[in-house]
Amino acid sequence: MNEEKKKIVLPNLMTVNELAESFSVPVTVVIKQLLSNGVLATINDNIDFETAAIVADDLGYDVSPREEDVSSLAPELKRVETGEPRPPIVTVMGHVDHGKTSLLDYIRKTKITEKESGGITQHIGAYQAEFKGRKITFLDTPGHEAFSAIRAQGAKVTDVVILVVAADEGIKPQTVEAIELARAANVPIVTAITKIDRPEANIQRVEQELAAHNIITEKWGGKDVIVGVSAKSGEGVDELLDLVLLTADLQELKAQKQAPALGFVIETKHDPKVGYTATLLVHNGTLRIGDAFVVGVRAGKVKSMEDYLGKRVKEAGPSVPVRVTGFGVMPNAGELFEVVESEKVARDLAMSKAKQATARRISVTSSDLSKLTAQIRASRSSQIAVVLKADMQGSLEAIKNQLAKIRTDKGEIKIISEGIGNISESDVLSAEGEKAIVVGFKVDVAPSATSMAKKDRIQILTYDIIYNLTDDLTKILLESIEPEKVETQVGKATVLKIFRDDRNEKIVGMKVVSGRITIGNVVRFTRGEEEVGEGTVKLIKHIAEEVGEATPGTDFGFLIATSAKIQPDDMAEFVKVDYRKAKLI
Repeated sequence: MNEEKKKIVLPNLMTVNELAESFSVPVTVVIKQLLSNGVLATINDNIDFETAAIVADDLGYDVSPREEDVSSLAPELKRVETGEPRPPIVTVMGHVDHGKTSLLDYIRKTKITEKESGGITQHIGAYQAEFKGRKITFLDTPGHEAFSAIRAQGAKVTDVVILVVAADEGIKPQTVEAIELARAANVPIVTAITKIDRPEANIQRVEQELAAHNIITEKWGGKDVIVGVSAKSGEGVDELLDLVLLTADLQELKAQKQAPALGFVIETKHDPKVGYTATLLVHNGTLRIGDAFVVGVRAGKVKSMEDYLGKRVKEAGPSVPVRVTGFGVMPNAGELFEVVESEKVARDLAMSKAKQATARRISVTSSDLSKLTAQIRASRSSQIAVVLKADMQGSLEAIKNQLAKIRTDKGEIKIISEGIGNISESDVLSAEGEKAIVVGFKVDVAPSATSMAKKDRIQILTYDIIYNLTDDLTKILLESIEPEKVETQVGKATVLKIFRDDRNEKIVGMKVVSGRITIGNVVRFTRGEEEVGEGTVKLIKHIAEEVGEATPGTDFGFLIATSAKIQPDDMAEFVKVDYRKAKLI
């Protein structure tokens, strides 16, 4: 029978020596346990609660945080299971000039009363519209930047993403980035095909391009919501908002109005008249005048609040955006805020968080690497730029030698700046100019550098073991390079007859001229010099039997997924598509 674990209470932050004293064991025992878990630390190094808990478990202890430190753990925007329904929070994203601003302007002008709409004299980064008696909160900020900054906190703060795609231009790089961001955050997408009133509009082409990114309309047998809209005439906008509310309802969004407010920062600015201000969006609870709060590593007190109409308000409930004064230092967009019992608790909590910020990060989580890899892949870069800082010259040279050996057939790691000592604001600035990662070995990160990095979306990675550093950078390099698409021609055929001609699927009789054609091959149809369209082979039949391949000199029936308008005598070229990942060389 297993012996019951001894219980122990630990603070949120402690030195290795303090941890050893808590266990009543020699400090060498704790250092050995840390090392066995991949953490190299000395007697005076700071250890966070999560790392201490791992050591405690190894030594047979059941650990819990000290009561006064529980609130100093980072707040989380968790799903609220009980309470009252709250309005959905919606972010509009897509490629530049595809109609995001025009769509939001139309909604603001038509779904807010004329009196109120005319009263909007300032931009606070969000507003609420009313549709069929229900509120919808829109984040009226540069979609990708705001979404990424808030997403960096690891919280799902947007309930629905409206993906805008122009009917006359189709999928663009920022469209793909928006899709990837929404999927990474596990946020449902409602697609709005904008500018449908333009002569060049081609909705079917846009739907085909969306399907290539696994956004498939319901009329094609998919489950994705796609609607055409015009910000000029308003066509489709009501249907779009209906679909947004339906998508939100499926999530059963709830909030507890009487709880202390918890939410996030949307925008910040400095007003010469009132000092630093920030737009806060409440996720749960109610924010009131006089509330003490903590945002990031800063404490504050709500002195005044204005809604999106510029009206003074005394409180703001769930999903309500308000412009707030009462900050001693400007917060960063994307940071979480939480209301606490008093100004003293706020100051103590902020001080504890500031202390944590200066402590060395023990490890880099897999989520950090996944997020960073996705960002680099979205930028289409084949080179990983790095600002490198180390504790001493010997460490710096050793790391540089190791990184120089990490090369692929499609990219490499490039050190754009290097130095000895802690990571500072200047290192973040160097990274910003080159879109680089800041990597530190056995160094601390200055609080000001952490704040600047969050604001500018610069990733800082710190390590205590060289092979962990090189392993992570190798993984980032390999996974951030888009696989190379390689096409190999495998056969040709002539179209004899169309047996079934559905919108997105055809049964085509063809005579194979050359090669060997198999299921899954891509087929491209041409008529003279003109390309008619392409599709994918789903099934091959010879007479009445299904076969695995089609060979020259015989007639075959092909089931092809395509919307191309095929005719007899068209030529078909079949290709095999492979994707080659980057490899180390």
